[in-house]
Amino acid sequence: MLHLKIRYFVFVVLTLAGSVLAQDDDPRKSHLACQLDTATQQVTCDYRYPFLMEVKDVSLKVGGQPVQLEQKDIALYPTDGQTTAILFLVDISDPARKNTVEKKNVPLIKDMVALQKPHQLIGLASFDSEFRLLTPLTNDAEAIQAGIKEIKAAGVATEYYKNILTAIELLSKTQATRKALVLMSDGKDEDKAYTRDDVLKAAKEAGVSILGIGYRERKSDSPYLQNVQKIAIETAGQYIDGSEGLYPPSLTTDPFGFVERGGRISFSGLSYNAPQDVLIVLGTRAEKPIELSTRVDFPDKRTPTEKYKEYLKTYLLYVILGGVAILAVIAYCIYFLTKRKKTEEPSIEYAYLEEMSGAKTRHSLTKTAVRIGRSVDNDVHLPNDSISSHHAEIHRRREGDFYIVDLSSTNGVFVNEQVVTQTELNDGDLIELGEVRLYFYIN
Repeated sequence: MLHLKIRYFVFVVLTLAGSVLAQDDDPRKSHLACQLDTATQQVTCDYRYPFLMEVKDVSLKVGGQPVQLEQKDIALYPTDGQTTAILFLVDISDPARKNTVEKKNVPLIKDMVALQKPHQLIGLASFDSEFRLLTPLTNDAEAIQAGIKEIKAAGVATEYYKNILTAIELLSKTQATRKALVLMSDGKDEDKAYTRDDVLKAAKEAGVSILGIGYRERKSDSPYLQNVQKIAIETAGQYIDGSEGLYPPSLTTDPFGFVERGGRISFSGLSYNAPQDVLIVLGTRAEKPIELSTRVDFPDKRTPTEKYKEYLKTYLLYVILGGVAILAVIAYCIYFLTKRKKTEEPSIEYAYLEEMSGAKTRHSLTKTAVRIGRSVDNDVHLPNDSISSHHAEIHRRREGDFYIVDLSSTNGVFVNEQVVTQTELNDGDLIELGEVRLYFYIN
């Protein structure tokens, strides 16, 4: 392992210098899937996040409301019988690539499978124009080692995408929680009938993530490595350029971590009676947390009475506010109609004053107290300079009789040619206010 430690040191130096050998922690590569057990109403949510993302904490919201989780409700992958199926697919299409296949690919595979865990099933396959399964998916270490010995660079033509599709189909038929393809190739393809889009569609449907390890024989072959890189990154996997035989330490410490990040959250769905949005929030070292969401269709188990009570409980405040608003509208309508009715009702004319001018202008007395004067704010407006601003007032008693009062006017008040400060008024009396003469009539 000494040569590996030396390679690790070189790898770290290159990384610090700016070499990009793996994908970034793109949150779009996160995933959430929830299942509801209709018998127990228990919800199980499996979540996954990118390989390089550092997650500090996990929280849950259902229907926008936080859900308190206990330690037993949260588990890291793998848990409760979860398994990972990993298939190595090695490109052996050119005998001239003997050094790459047997000196780079094989030693790396040995180092990676040496860290196989009990929940992991590992298989081996090679391809050129045809797909060859060397070791079926298994946790039998001896069978895996026997398969490694059969990896030889001996092919001729490369049907790149066709054989990747065959590998994905094999993984799709495997009963495993998570599925991964470790692809070792130079990316050269001679396919005529299949494309990268076919591979990406199949990988998405089968839930397969791809660890792409690209090897170029010459610098001019570098563009072909994009065929390896693209399908790795776009299947939420990881890409590594292994042309110089330099690998990140994770390949010999946690080689399958690219497909095993995440965990499981469990919670009771008994209190939910309708489809709800389930949101898992991953707190990260970055400023913003990552939010993963899906929808769970909870069955409605409530009786009509329970639905009605729940409806009132949920919308009681809105019902009260709506009722208050309706009452306010009704009260306003009553007030408006009453005011309008009063406005429309004709005023009662108790008496009237008739000027002795040629026009015989008539002034109705419709109030129990009528003020007369030169100012426009009087009930009877007489615009004459001999009239005081507020000259006099005529009052009607409850019994129906009238009297006039002088309001300290300049020119005084005369009734039937007699100066008065206050006196009774009778039908037909002559009232003089300055130069203005008026007859008083009771209606």
